[in-house]
Amino acid sequence: MHGSWLLVALGGAALCAAPLRPASGGAADRRPDAPVAQWRSWDLLVELHDLPRAYTCNDLWYRFRDVLMAIGARPFPQIIAYRCAATAAASSRSPSVQLQFQLPDPLPQSQSRYADVTVERSTVRLGPGKVPSFTAADCELLRQMNDKLLAALPVRVVGTLTCPTDASNERFALEVQALLPHS
Repeated sequence: MHGSWLLVALGGAALCAAPLRPASGGAADRRPDAPVAQWRSWDLLVELHDLPRAYTCNDLWYRFRDVLMAIGARPFPQIIAYRCAATAAASSRSPSVQLQFQLPDPLPQSQSRYADVTVERSTVRLGPGKVPSFTAADCELLRQMNDKLLAALPVRVVGTLTCPTDASNERFALEVQALLPHS
């Protein structure tokens, strides 16, 4: 049997030998059938154009943060919005958002010792009621996020996003398959 052993002397005369096991939470503690991944860093600039309404910097920060969290990003992404302001009236309809974040990147089983996160492939629904900051007025923003952000990432969009043509409160959603970290 291979492995490390811990020898303990008790009272100077007795000797006890026990196998040394890794502490809980280490790579050896993961289920062998669970996919494993490493955090991969991303640095992207998303340029939005001709949105139907202006967004404040806070609006953009929350919407991008919520989408990143929904697709499995590590907490506390860096998000900087440009050409926006504290009020919608002072903001542009063509802002840019710089994103620095990390997503799980799957590892082959042969490299599982380098893993720092266990993941699960899941289908995530993006849209009002599913992403906390999204409203019925955010369909075009989500469409551009799909084209310019999600298209650059290792997620798979399932289906298509169709925005309502009128001012109705018709629901829209986009389904994405992503690797979500186990908590």
